[in-house]
Amino acid sequence: MGFVPLKSTLGKILKGHNIRSLDEIKIFSSWAELVGERMAAHTRPVSINDKVLFIEVDDPVWLTQVRYMKREIVNKIDAQIKAGLFKDIRFFLKRTN
Repeated sequence: MGFVPLKSTLGKILKGHNIRSLDEIKIFSSWAELVGERMAAHTRPVSINDKVLFIEVDDPVWLTQVRYMKREIVNKIDAQIKAGLFKDIRFFLKRTN
């Protein structure tokens, strides 16, 4: 049995989760550095669908705050990861059971 290149295997895994590039996966691994520890304690990226980044927020007050900071968050992503990576960011309140 021959070896399968890691790049092709990783590509299949990423596509299965609607992640098209390594730049997109950096959002998940570097969220705290992008938005700061305080905001990261209340928010987390959960999915990417059709170049839209979905962010879960744990509190209604924080949900309002991050909506006002949307442009700032986009600018940080553009500067630190890649410009134009997402066409939109959507925030939603975490469901509690």
